[in-house]
Amino acid sequence: MGDNIRSKLGKKIRLLRKLKGFTQEELGEKAGISYKFLGEIERGEANPSLNSLILIANALRVNVKELFPGEPDVYAQLSPQDIKLIKKALKLLNNTF
Repeated sequence: MGDNIRSKLGKKIRLLRKLKGFTQEELGEKAGISYKFLGEIERGEANPSLNSLILIANALRVNVKELFPGEPDVYAQLSPQDIKLIKKALKLLNNTF
């Protein structure tokens, strides 16, 4: 059961990271954690501490609770094409401001 939760948590963090347009290295740097550890979290291999989750959430600019999958999970309904469009729009907005 714990493996399933870690796996879902990791997938959600990966999705949020990609939506924000960050690489694992960039998010790891922003969060102050190793990108290798972040990769382990995203693959559901690591058991992150609450402190690590807070650092990741802050770097992603989301609430910690948003890292955990829930019902309904609006992000799960996005297609890869939707994610690409969102990423492109975010990059344009970031360059504007």
